[in-house]
Amino acid sequence: MRTFAADLLPLWIILALLVFFGAMIAVIIVVKRKTNKVGVNEEEKVDEQTAVQQELDRILVPIEDDEVQTEMEKAISSDKDE
Repeated sequence: MRTFAADLLPLWIILALLVFFGAMIAVIIVVKRKTNKVGVNEEEKVDEQTAVQQELDRILVPIEDDEVQTEMEKAISSDKDE
């Protein structure tokens, strides 16, 4: 003889899993929101122009070879002439 509760056992298991994983997701979201605010400092915020200049300074390397520098100047001057 089966009872009504025994017939619903798979549904209870699915419901328990959904509640468990939903609670885990909620905790993760709350922790992420709290930890992101800790690392942000108002004084460290930089305007876009300064950020672009810093990135260019980091990426671009000055030309140290005289031959290459003269070739680059010739190429730039020939582009301006056209």
